[in-house]
Amino acid sequence: LGFEKAVDGMSVGQTKTVTIPSDEAYGPHLSEMVLEVPRSQLPPGLNPQVGDMLQVQQPGGQPMPVTVTEVTDRSITLDANHPLAGKDLTFEIKLEEIQE
Repeated sequence: LGFEKAVDGMSVGQTKTVTIPSDEAYGPHLSEMVLEVPRSQLPPGLNPQVGDMLQVQQPGGQPMPVTVTEVTDRSITLDANHPLAGKDLTFEIKLEEIQE
């Protein structure tokens, strides 16, 4: 949606910088998508570090990517939000051609 609005009215060859608000990009960062997991629930031998990408299984069995955002002796914090959620995005766009 954000890109569609950005190119609306542009001419072929035109370049512009556009900022797409987070609500029109990856949405807001949702606190309910962040959870703390006791280390006792981690698979043996897993030594997570902040920034690691992991997969957890949802109750229905679907895999869900998460990012490790905090590590303590007792728990780790996992964030299932998209890494760009809650961030405005700025792009430089050049319209190369229009196809009909």
